[in-house]
Amino acid sequence: MYHFIINPHSKTGKAKELWQGLRQRLENESINYKEYFTTGHGHATQIAKEICTIDNERKTIVIVGGDGTANEVINGIDNYEDVLLGYIPMGSSNDLARGLLLPKNPAEALDRVLNPRKIRAVDHGQVTFEDGLPRRFSVSSGIGYDAAICQVAQTTKIKNFLNKIGIGKLTYFLIGVKEIFANKPCDATVIADGITYSVKNLIFMASLIHKCEGGGLLMAPDASDNDRKLSICLVSNIPKLKILFVMPTIFLGKHTKIKGVQMITCSSVSIHTQSPLYVHTDGEVLGEHTDLTLRCTSEQVNIIT
Repeated sequence: MYHFIINPHSKTGKAKELWQGLRQRLENESINYKEYFTTGHGHATQIAKEICTIDNERKTIVIVGGDGTANEVINGIDNYEDVLLGYIPMGSSNDLARGLLLPKNPAEALDRVLNPRKIRAVDHGQVTFEDGLPRRFSVSSGIGYDAAICQVAQTTKIKNFLNKIGIGKLTYFLIGVKEIFANKPCDATVIADGITYSVKNLIFMASLIHKCEGGGLLMAPDASDNDRKLSICLVSNIPKLKILFVMPTIFLGKHTKIKGVQMITCSSVSIHTQSPLYVHTDGEVLGEHTDLTLRCTSEQVNIIT
């Protein structure tokens, strides 16, 4: 039994129409499946929780949506040993699909789900805030400038507009240029696997499972998605005008050699900032915070690739 969780608003509202074509194939091939359409923020998490309570058999949950939908599903799974995940990417960033080397074409991605080449055990991370509540992520979590970019992308119409004209991949880059001048760095203390870093003028700290975030930005070129480690990109004390020149280098992963950029590999990291900064998980903004702890969990999720 395949359980398809579909975000009909993905791909600028085209996901529902694309799903009709995929569903026709399932019907033609007499595939045993159920479909669930999300209706709003957090609904995919609730659906995943409900699926996990069905019987005691192993469930195959297939995500049809973007990185945000995948994030919600990851947060709804209680026991990863009982779940096999499939993914048909229909988002604007699709960094999870990029990290897993999945096809961009929905029909090809469905074929991969129905005829898997390989099942991979993949890491995921967890961020815990001041109130002790955890939130999982499958691609990345960031605090500061990169999360502020996500905040703008979620609260303005520019993301949908760029998707409609076929350049959605540039959303985060274009917003990023604007946010350089709105960004207000602050001092921070970072502790990674017991080692303390005193950070002046923190711009952002990104914690990654996969190599890319933000629609293909090669933020952590040496990241591995199954080493049970986080790849940290810590950026600080860089003049705003210089950031304009640093940003393009991230597309090729060349930023790691620039002064003010520090790469750290660790199992867990905590950060305290002097001022509240936006925090995101897989592009979903979770408000402003001063204290958080991130770790790569010991559990891995099995994904069809």
